[in-house]
Amino acid sequence: MTHTIEGQENALMERELKSAVQVLEILDRWDARLRGHHTQKREHTRQTFRSRLTLHVYESEIKAGECQEQSGISVWSRNISQSGICFVHKGPLQADKMIICLDPDQECAHWYNAEIVRARQVHNDFWEFGATFISKLILGEKT
Repeated sequence: MTHTIEGQENALMERELKSAVQVLEILDRWDARLRGHHTQKREHTRQTFRSRLTLHVYESEIKAGECQEQSGISVWSRNISQSGICFVHKGPLQADKMIICLDPDQECAHWYNAEIVRARQVHNDFWEFGATFISKLILGEKT
């Protein structure tokens, strides 16, 4: 029985999603265990937000709509606030600035110009990243 390339990619994505969910659950347990032991100095409250995101790394000006034509990096979100988002990815990322697409599978996706402000290796070869939103993008608007 032969598998198509698309089928193999879907199977890989499913395995990575399963691993990501396990890592997110581990991080949630750690947060619950440490709650009350550390003071949080945050301007905005974090809300749990579980979704696949797409990151588009850029080195020069691009438009939000052009991102749809380029392949992005799939990551899984952990939580979100008014000023930023936390997500996990298998392995480190080599860029600081990127466009983040929230809910990329939805027709009315939200696009943000963002910058990585925190990165740490966590579990099972995954890294956790904190990104601050620099600006909201409108389709066709340059970064």
